[in-house]
Amino acid sequence: MINILIIGAKLQGVEAIYLAKKAGYHVTALDHNADAPGRDLADEFIKADVFDEEEILPLFLKADVVLPAIEDHEVIAKVDEYGRKMGTKVMFDVNAYNISRSKHRSIELFQKNRLPIPAIYPDCVFPVILKPDGESGSKHVQKAYCRREVEEYLETHKNIHPVIQEYVEGASYSLEVIGDGKRFYFPQITEVIVDDEYDCKRIVAPANLEAQEKQQLLEIGQRLAEILKIKGIFDIEVISQAGKLKILEIDARLPSQTPISVYHSTGMNMVEMMTELALGNAESIRILPAKQVCLYQQIQVCDGKIKVTGEHIIGSCRQLKIRKGFFGCTEAITDYEEGSRDWKGIIIVTGETGQQAHETFLMFIQQLKKRLGIEDWEFIE
Repeated sequence: MINILIIGAKLQGVEAIYLAKKAGYHVTALDHNADAPGRDLADEFIKADVFDEEEILPLFLKADVVLPAIEDHEVIAKVDEYGRKMGTKVMFDVNAYNISRSKHRSIELFQKNRLPIPAIYPDCVFPVILKPDGESGSKHVQKAYCRREVEEYLETHKNIHPVIQEYVEGASYSLEVIGDGKRFYFPQITEVIVDDEYDCKRIVAPANLEAQEKQQLLEIGQRLAEILKIKGIFDIEVISQAGKLKILEIDARLPSQTPISVYHSTGMNMVEMMTELALGNAESIRILPAKQVCLYQQIQVCDGKIKVTGEHIIGSCRQLKIRKGFFGCTEAITDYEEGSRDWKGIIIVTGETGQQAHETFLMFIQQLKKRLGIEDWEFIE
């Protein structure tokens, strides 16, 4: 059995632990927070400080592979140092991450290589989108409709050095790229649906996009993989503007949401793929077609409402559990306790088509309401 050490048990950590368990690995998860959301999903959880070498180095000796599931460059640098010192494979590309963790550096890379991106402010029309340079997710992301709103944002967010670009309306797509520096794999393109605060609330796997859009994204993925010579994983998020794709961002770390969605659609397990590459077993990797459509979403149940919402809510969960057939869904990762009317969860549903998957999700909502006696609660999708 493969022993995997996962550093971090929050959003990306939940993703990594879930997929490592599906691969049949023995999972040790480590986090400085004793109540990290993913702690109960692992075989073993250790509360520890990554900088405590005396405690951490023996864990590296026991592990076949180490997967950082965290976005702290000092922690990642330390994990990389431990891996080199102990001879343990660390599935993370530090060089690629040092580019992707800065949106300014990422844009420089895109421009240098003539890759398509939304226009840069002030050489663009309004509205524009403002994003912090060094943060992923939706934190501090804001739309501005005029120069005054841009100036107000800059005045109140002085230390985040935002990227300001044209706001593009259209469908958003994501593609993960896995590689060993020479060979690159492209599991599946998914659609990303965000809430009003630009936090991803739903993934559709596979995405229903035009053939020429799919080709564009695969070509972008291939170009970036070759430029970065990726050793590990990165994901690309793009937006479609009149059939032309533009890159929104890249992140050279295991993402959350999309890998589990791809797993339920195709059977491909990105953590397993990365592990096989790291251990020199590239010949075992297969790119599989979609066998069904997966809808992956987070819901919050409380205060008279059932709401599909952004993934940030999972970061505050405690004692997450995996529940198969939960109120009729395929699988859930949730902090639900029997009879509770205040809980959160990741809800996974599947179907032969997107419509069937969505109908299953609506049936899940109806079962939930009936079983909990909350038929009159508002459902917000």
